[in-house]
Amino acid sequence: MCGSHALCIPQPSSFSYTCACALGWTGKYCDTKIKFYIAKFVGNSYIKYTDPFYGKRDLQYSRLSLNFTTNQTEGLIAWMGKSEDEDNDFLAIGLANGTLKVVINLGERISVPLMHRKYFTCSDGRWHFTTVVQNQTCIKVYLDEELILFEDIDPQRKYTALNYGGICYFGGFEIGKEVNIVTIGLFQKEFIDTFKKDKIPSPPVYCVSW
Repeated sequence: MCGSHALCIPQPSSFSYTCACALGWTGKYCDTKIKFYIAKFVGNSYIKYTDPFYGKRDLQYSRLSLNFTTNQTEGLIAWMGKSEDEDNDFLAIGLANGTLKVVINLGERISVPLMHRKYFTCSDGRWHFTTVVQNQTCIKVYLDEELILFEDIDPQRKYTALNYGGICYFGGFEIGKEVNIVTIGLFQKEFIDTFKKDKIPSPPVYCVSW
């Protein structure tokens, strides 16, 4: 049986199960402790993080920073928000045609995807550092410490808070949730390759690969 640091995922076709280990644990039953620094995504992998401080955060100001490397031209890197329906607020970072793509939904309106076509080198196998800052309706996007996008997605300030529910996904979503469906076609597939973040707490984060 799966250990206390795992999620048990049934496999009906084989009358078996798979153990999804929390970050920092490995092994068939997730009972071996390891140090975690970098996540390797293989196409059917994801990390889900529940923010324990969500209730205390100022949701009008959000910042997400991460490092990634890939040779793929398409993929969802990060999704701040619930993976339920298109009405949920979210902040998303990914790749489209090799270009960094950012999409924000603060309410009824989904902003036009923010893309900077000068940067096609995000799929070059090198490490890239990106930061997205949301200050009410103003969005700043940095790539390798250079400001590449700055846009006010709603000058009327109808919605100014990112009510993401304290949920963050990296690389994809749970079993049975296709990226192109959950993101309403904004991103076509899961992220493939490597991602790292300065600090990712272990519980309640799960990294699944199957």
